[in-house]
Amino acid sequence: MKITIAYLPEEFREADLIHRFAQGLLDGAKVRKSDRHPPYKHIYLTAKKPETPCNSEENT
Repeated sequence: MKITIAYLPEEFREADLIHRFAQGLLDGAKVRKSDRHPPYKHIYLTAKKPETPCNSEENT
């Protein structure tokens, strides 16, 4: 799953709140921040699919 948050500098407080909330829901999510597209800033969150410990149908 990938989540992108694009915001203006004056919206930093709201963007940070959303970022922290989403990161709390997605354990182990990678976070990358960028300001390559002024005046917008971006926060990218990337989460992997949860790994299945075993395939129970194959083992039976």
